[in-house]
Amino acid sequence: MGDIGARIEESKNWFERAAERVPGYKGYKQKELRREADKIQRTFVAERLEFGRRALENLELDISRSGKLDILGIVDTVARKLRTVKDRFLFADYGYAGWFDAVKVDQGVLDSIYQLDAQAQEAAVAIEQLAKSLRADSPSLRADIDILDERVEALDEFFAQRDHVVTGAGR
Repeated sequence: MGDIGARIEESKNWFERAAERVPGYKGYKQKELRREADKIQRTFVAERLEFGRRALENLELDISRSGKLDILGIVDTVARKLRTVKDRFLFADYGYAGWFDAVKVDQGVLDSIYQLDAQAQEAAVAIEQLAKSLRADSPSLRADIDILDERVEALDEFFAQRDHVVTGAGR
């Protein structure tokens, strides 16, 4: 499970370690820990995207103050896409399946979801950094916004892959 999994494993108390010796409990608990690690990763991705969106809001203010209103709509569109992708990660299914749910999520699928979310972390950090680096007075602002838009759309497509792993169906 990587760094998050190791940190979760280290944080177990004596009772949790003793309970792992009960037949059947260890596998159940491992699934729950994978789900929790997945949730932590998705929250991290959503936070990075939110920081990037806030940077775009600040950019919009700077652009409107400088009078470059022609590009303001483009920045707003990218900010809305960023919010949508952030919400998709934040509120995504993290692999829970009850006894009577139509879609069951097994151990291998949980591992795949975890790996996809780990890759999404890198993309989210890059989006945040790019959004924070944009300046209203930059001569390449339009090109930089286009690059940011492409990265946001790529992360959205990446999320569609994740969704396919969870449900087995595309969107």
